[in-house]
Amino acid sequence: MNAARCADWSHEGRAAYFMSAEDLTYPSDLPVQQDLGLAALVGAGHVERNGHHYIAGIPAASTEEEEGLLRAHPDPYERKGDRVQLRIEDGRLSFASLDKPGFASGFSPTLGDGRPLL
Repeated sequence: MNAARCADWSHEGRAAYFMSAEDLTYPSDLPVQQDLGLAALVGAGHVERNGHHYIAGIPAASTEEEEGLLRAHPDPYERKGDRVQLRIEDGRLSFASLDKPGFASGFSPTLGDGRPLL
């Protein structure tokens, strides 16, 4: 709805309107994939992504799930030590591999066998 408003208002010539997106606390797996997939769909070319500063890697994911992420999406993820995390290069994330059916996922998360949060 807001993307349509921005397009309509900008088309009327009153000003150039745009939409922004921001994340503060998403873990770096399926939630961020779907959030950025939706942002791309509505034309948000720039998204402020900060969750990786607060949540290191994907703490609740099992090793199997981390490996599934790396296989399905080698562009936005990398292994650093014992964890999988977002691959940020020059302040940018590549999500080209998300352009597939499944609402920006391409893999099935494993449920019930993740690491304890505490």
